[in-house]
Amino acid sequence: MSTRTVQAVLRAASRQAGSDLRAGLVGTSGALLIAVTGIIVVGRHTQATAEAHATFGPMFIASSIGTISCFITLQIAGEAYTDRIGGALLRVRVLPHGPLTWAIGKTMSSITQTVVFQGTILLGGALFVEALPLSASQVLACLPLIVLSAVATAPLGFLLGAFVRGVYTFMITYLPVFALIGTSGFFMPMDRLPQWVQAVQLALPTYWSGHLTRWALVDDPSWEVGGIFSPVLAVGVLVAWTVIGFAGASFVVRRSFRKETIGSLARMQSTIRSQTGL
Repeated sequence: MSTRTVQAVLRAASRQAGSDLRAGLVGTSGALLIAVTGIIVVGRHTQATAEAHATFGPMFIASSIGTISCFITLQIAGEAYTDRIGGALLRVRVLPHGPLTWAIGKTMSSITQTVVFQGTILLGGALFVEALPLSASQVLACLPLIVLSAVATAPLGFLLGAFVRGVYTFMITYLPVFALIGTSGFFMPMDRLPQWVQAVQLALPTYWSGHLTRWALVDDPSWEVGGIFSPVLAVGVLVAWTVIGFAGASFVVRRSFRKETIGSLARMQSTIRSQTGL
C-alpha cells in the first residue's frame, strides 16, 4: 500500500470517525451524565457509611475509571451489528479499502467516546468525592493509562461484532462481557472471588485496566490479586492485548466482510423480523 493510499484511507477513516462521534456523543450524552452522576453519588455516599466500607467509594471510582474501557467491546459490537443489518457493511465492502477504512474509523470514534467517558468520571471524582483527593500529577498520570486501557480492549469489540448476526446472538454477547466486568475487581476485592476466576482475570485486560487506575489514584493494593500492585506487568499485558488483538481483529474483519452479500443481508433481515415478531 503506497503512502498516498495510506493517507487517503486515514482521511476517509477520520471523516467516518467524525460522523460517528457527532451522532454518538449527542445520542449518549444523557446516558453519560446519568452514569457518571450515579458513580459519583455512590462514591460520596459510601465514604460516609460504616468504617468497614470507608474505602469502597474511592476504590469504586478508581476502578470505574479504568474498567469502563471494557464497555468499548459492547459499543463496537453493537455498532457493527447496526451497520450490518442496515446494509452499511455491504456498501462499505465494495469501496476501495472499505473494510480497513471502516475498522480504523470505528476504532477512532469508539476510543474517543470511551476516553471522554472515563475522563468525565475522573474529573467528577476529583471534584466531588472528598475521600479521593487527587493531585494534578495523579490526574495527568492517569490519562495515558485510560487511553491504553481503551485501546487494549477495542479489538475485542471487533471479534464479538463479527459473530453477531441476529437479535439472539447480539443479546448473548452481553453476558460474557458483563460477567468479566463484574468479576474484574470493579465492585469488590479480588480475594473474595474463586481462584479460577482470578486466574482468568489475570490474562484479560478487564482486570488490568482497573488495576492501573487504582494504582495511580488510590495506591491501596487491598483489592488486588496477591495484595500488591504490578503496574509494569499491567502495562505489558495491555500492550500485548493491543498488538495481538488488533492483528487478530484485522483478520476477523476481513473475513467477516467477505460474507457480506445481498443474499446474506436479506436472510438476516428476514430472520430479525421473525425474531422480533414483525
